Amino acid sequence: MAARVEGKVGIVTGAAHGLGATLALALAREGASVAAVDVCHDLPLVPYPLGTEEELNKVVQEIKALGRRAIAIKCDVSQASEVENMVKTVIGEFGKIDILVNNAGVVTFTPFTFWEIQEEEWNLVIDVNLKGTFLCCKYAIPHMIAQKWGRIVNIGSIDVREGAEATHPHYCASKGGVHTMTLAMARGLGAYSVTMNCIAPGAIMTPMLQWAGEAFGGAQGQTPEEFYADFNRTYTIMNRQLYPEDIANFMMWLVSEGAWTVTGEVFFINGGQKGHLQPPSD
Repeated sequence: MAARVEGKVGIVTGAAHGLGATLALALAREGASVAAVDVCHDLPLVPYPLGTEEELNKVVQEIKALGRRAIAIKCDVSQASEVENMVKTVIGEFGKIDILVNNAGVVTFTPFTFWEIQEEEWNLVIDVNLKGTFLCCKYAIPHMIAQKWGRIVNIGSIDVREGAEATHPHYCASKGGVHTMTLAMARGLGAYSVTMNCIAPGAIMTPMLQWAGEAFGGAQGQTPEEFYADFNRTYTIMNRQLYPEDIANFMMWLVSEGAWTVTGEVFFINGGQKGHLQPPSD
């Protein structure tokens, strides 16, 4: 079977580790050259470790080991000038952009009562998750329109559908914005054979979720593994932990030629998740 994205060029944001790294490697395995993008430093208000430059370079080396071309780009997606320069770098290196995966995202949990969220936290989460997705689309889409082909996948969250946790309405608002922005933008792209869809994962095992498991589970005397085992038994139909590879499998179909009929959709990939993480009890 031929590789599904042979000869294509993809951008993946938040690609240094976790879900982003898995998505970048999935594109490469199916034939794409990849620009792996990440901010590559921790943020003061984010309680879990973000990707590092070393991790980003490791992802690029793994892609090259597959026989694909790859570059690492440090970029804060919430800053227009950095996103514009990132896109220019990709065009300069590869000559085109076929696939954009807007995966970069953050959440804060300080404190566990939402009415005490600081304005700085709100702004950070909205700027990275929602504004960052918009900026990457803004600068990449003109290149897709010019070639009359493109695939855009935005990463949302099940939290939008579930009403989510009282601990982070700023995260829910940002991902809800990503969902509706996907629907709106897709309407303007169909004439150019550019699709835009959104994947809304359930509780997949990433550094963000690992931290949440330590915080939530630790408050209940559980390890993260024990906490998520209980969570899956209680809240998912399939009773299985989701992993980044599960999201990558679905993404690879969305970016393929065969998915041209699908655009402006939000797909909840969650193993039948019908509940959400619970904050620690007092």
